[in-house]
Amino acid sequence: MTRRVVVVGAGLASAAHLTALRAVGADVVGVVTRDETRAAAAHRLAPEARILPSLDAAAALDADTAVVVTPPSSHLAVASALAERGLDLVIDKPLAASLPDAQAIVDVAERAGVRAAVTLQHRYKEAAVRARQLLADGAIGTLRSATVTVPLWRPDSYYAEAGRGTWDRDGGGALITQAIHTLDLYLSLTGPARSVVAASSTSRGRLEAEDTIHLLIDQGTHAASVTASTAAWPGGAETIHLFGDAGQLRLVGDSLVRIGDGARTLVDGTVDASGPDPLSMSAWFRSLYEDVFTSWAAGAAPLSDARSGLRVQSVIDAAYRSAAAGTTPEIVSEERESACQS
Repeated sequence: MTRRVVVVGAGLASAAHLTALRAVGADVVGVVTRDETRAAAAHRLAPEARILPSLDAAAALDADTAVVVTPPSSHLAVASALAERGLDLVIDKPLAASLPDAQAIVDVAERAGVRAAVTLQHRYKEAAVRARQLLADGAIGTLRSATVTVPLWRPDSYYAEAGRGTWDRDGGGALITQAIHTLDLYLSLTGPARSVVAASSTSRGRLEAEDTIHLLIDQGTHAASVTASTAAWPGGAETIHLFGDAGQLRLVGDSLVRIGDGARTLVDGTVDASGPDPLSMSAWFRSLYEDVFTSWAAGAAPLSDARSGLRVQSVIDAAYRSAAAGTTPEIVSEERESACQS
C-alpha cells in the first residue's frame, strides 16, 4: 500500500525527506509551512503536494503518515496533535529538545496506538551495516576502547537563524544537532552507556549553546572518547574507531576499514556528510524510509523505531548535565536506559 504522507515543516532538513519519500514511492499529499520561500522550495521537490497553513488543514487530507521537520522544541506538541489524529509518525532528529519530551513523544505514540520512527539515518550507512555484522560475528574480539570524532564547520551565518543553537529551541548545540548522528551510530554498534563526563565551550560570543564538546563515556567493559565541533574549519569526515583485543574497525564517512596484521578496506564509501546540506545523506534517508514503511507493513519495528532514539538522547542529556556541573560524572539512568532498544 502506498503511504500518504504529510510533511510538517519545510526547513533545512525537509529537502532530504521529500527527496527520499518520492524515491520510495510515497504519495506526498501536503507540506505544512507558512513561509513562502520554503513553500516554493517544497513545491519544486514535491509538485503534487498541497501547501498547507496548519495541522488542522493537514488532517483534512486523509494522510496516514506525518513527517515532523519542525524545530525540536515543538516536536512534542506537534507529534501529540498528529498522534491524536491517528497518523503514524516519522520525527526528524532529535526526538525532542529534552529527554523528558523525547520520552513523552514515545509514550504518546504508544498510547495513541500509532507507530513512530526517528530519522537517525546514519544507522543505514553501508559501512554501518557491515560493521554491525562484523561486531556480531566477533571479528575484532572484545571491544576495549573507542574514539569518536565529529569535526564539522558551520559558519556564523548558519547560526544567524533565529533560535538556532539555543537551549530553548534546539536543546543545545553541536552535540544534539550535528554529532547526534555519529554518537547514535556508535551507541547502536556498541551498546548502552553507564556514565558520561563532559566539558563544552563555544568560540562564538553570541552562540548560546556549545560549538565544541568533549565526552568520556563509560560503557562498563570499555570506554569511548568523543569530540564534536562545528568550529573545525573547513570540516572533515565523521570517524568512529573501534579497538578490540583482536583487531580494529575504522568508519570514516561511509567507508569501513578493518585493521589487523594489515589494513583492508571493506566499504569504499564516497559520501562525506560534513557539510550542512542534508541532501548529502539522501541515500541513507531513502534506506531509512524503505525500512520504516516495510517494517510497519509487516507489523515489525524498524531499525529507527522512535523508542530506540531514547538511548542517544539519554547520553546527550547526561553529557549536558555533566558539562553544566563542571565535568562531574553523570549517570545514564537505568530507568531511562531500560526503555531503550538499540
